[in-house]
Amino acid sequence: MSTYASNIIFAATAFPLAAFLITLPYLIYQYRRFGSIPWLRTLVVYSFAFYLMCAYFLVLLPLPADRSAVVPYAAAPQLAPFNFLRQFLAHAAFSPADPASWISAIHSPYIYEALFNVLLLVPLGMYLRYYFRRTWWQTLLIGFAVTLSFELSQLTGLWGLYEHPYRLFDVDDLIMNTLGAMTGFWLVGPLMRALPDIRLVNEEARQAGLHAGAVRRALSFTMDFALALVSTSACMFALRSTGILAATFAPGTDDGVAAAILTCACLVVFGAIPVLAHGQTPAQKLLRLRVVRPDASPARWYQYAARYGLLFLFAALPLFALLLVIGAGASQGGEAGAVGRFVAAQRGYFTGAWAALMLAWAISLVMRARHAVRAGTPFVMLNGLMSNTRVMTEQGVEIERERRRALNVADVARLEQMIAEDGMPLSALMEQAGIAVAEAVRDWAPDPVPVAILAGSGNNGGDGWVAAQALAEAGYPVTLIAPDLAERLHAEPARTVAMSVFSQAAKQGLPLSVLIAPDADILTDAIERADVVVDALLGTGFAGTGVREPYATWIKAANRKRFEGPRERGRGRHRKRVYEQGDHARLPYSLPAKAKGAPFAVSIDAPSGLSAQTGAAAAPCFAADMTVTMLAYKPGLIAPGARRWTGIVTLAKLVDTRPYLEKLRSLDAEPKHAPPTL
Repeated sequence: MSTYASNIIFAATAFPLAAFLITLPYLIYQYRRFGSIPWLRTLVVYSFAFYLMCAYFLVLLPLPADRSAVVPYAAAPQLAPFNFLRQFLAHAAFSPADPASWISAIHSPYIYEALFNVLLLVPLGMYLRYYFRRTWWQTLLIGFAVTLSFELSQLTGLWGLYEHPYRLFDVDDLIMNTLGAMTGFWLVGPLMRALPDIRLVNEEARQAGLHAGAVRRALSFTMDFALALVSTSACMFALRSTGILAATFAPGTDDGVAAAILTCACLVVFGAIPVLAHGQTPAQKLLRLRVVRPDASPARWYQYAARYGLLFLFAALPLFALLLVIGAGASQGGEAGAVGRFVAAQRGYFTGAWAALMLAWAISLVMRARHAVRAGTPFVMLNGLMSNTRVMTEQGVEIERERRRALNVADVARLEQMIAEDGMPLSALMEQAGIAVAEAVRDWAPDPVPVAILAGSGNNGGDGWVAAQALAEAGYPVTLIAPDLAERLHAEPARTVAMSVFSQAAKQGLPLSVLIAPDADILTDAIERADVVVDALLGTGFAGTGVREPYATWIKAANRKRFEGPRERGRGRHRKRVYEQGDHARLPYSLPAKAKGAPFAVSIDAPSGLSAQTGAAAAPCFAADMTVTMLAYKPGLIAPGARRWTGIVTLAKLVDTRPYLEKLRSLDAEPKHAPPTL
């Protein structure tokens, strides 16, 4: 046992170094994939790294002092399954009828080593299910692969580092380690109900990553400045090694030469490269940041120069002032010498004043950043204001540009008509829309989970039918809830598409069940079983202050599951459900927090009950975690207060809309001639 403890202590001692080495790659990976660093994900990742270190140290350490040492008991692998049981029964006085022998059995090395092998991979199974979202058979294979790496490392003498095996290759270790991984997989299941859903954590990280946070920007600047410093050091080394520095410059001017080279390197990194790379320094390119104007349009070269010139000016002036205070003296005569003597005599006061000013400046930055976070506005420093530039994420730039090109609902209908006239029928657009929604669901839940789709009788419902087929073909058990049979739908091409989906599902035996106008209990049961609820009821055509039946009942059922949790947790009808009231009730800016175990809610094009034109919410309005809108953003989806209903708004363009948007703009720009009068 002392060996186990010493190995864990050694892992804890070495972990800070390992954490330091992986931090920068981890930050870059997180910012590139998610755009932000959620604390829960970071905690899980670093704890997983620490666990792996402990596991491998426990298996591989201590190492033999002699590389050529021969360990007799490890010379031949042990390939008999459950040999530890036979050895235990042969050497221990164990009797199932004697309870006293049970306690002594636990102290037997054959038993506690087997238990240790089980416990060793229990955390791995937990991590694989909770964080990596692996299935049971994937956990089984990964657990077996990990324990096989343990045993092969021992059998090969740490992959050839030692001439002979220094630990026994034991098939019982393979069995018990794999059993431990599966034990962890099943044990973490109940805990996942209390733990935050890692998929929602990822989605929130992606949403937070749309804005360039202070840490991300500071990391970018630090990496760029480090690049300039490394370049300067390389140049100085080359000048010294070739003798150019000594032959060209006077002795004692090395610092001045280095400062000049550093200035040139900064001009290249922060000036020339952004101009050539459309607003990105090397680190900004790596972290997916970009310097643009406030409207997300490309900045000009002089704006880059002003932004970074002002930044270095603001950073250099305080440092220069501090150096003057520290170096002040009476070396000069006249008035300069008198000033120097005065500053030198009062150096402590001047240094304290400088420190107080810097502290006040830092506090003001923190307060402004906090205010920006609370107000939901980007934090802009003084050099950004003066140069009229902003640092935005690449995805944020694209989204902002698309949002500024938001189309009215009527213009979206015109856009669809143009696309249809160009040879792509509305049914093909519907297919693309449904597939886009299915991909959004699969991104959130890579492994098949129960899905409930609320499909209306219009074309928005047709998108839901297509999404149902795509998810069912991927193995997701789908329950589609519709107000009527597919052949009785009136809207086209929704009717044709729904009939085709229903026919294909029956022929292929897909896990797709259809509920037609279910009663309240059946509807509630279907939503209760779902991990994902898709809203395909009304779409962008809705306008008004109330939702008609049965859609109002369906929306209320979905919202209750979202905000109040499963029925068995004591959901009561006496509660005041503010989320069932429209905007006329003056709702708070944010809705109540989601309940534990609430499904992931996705709306197609626009949450049912929300006006895609104005952003006004009817009673009730579907509360979504994500809204997948088609072709273009609509004004109502980005209106103030709409976020509480829409959640994350993602755009599925379906086709290249640029030529059609240009045609729309040209048509709108044409002068409207009045008809001739008779």
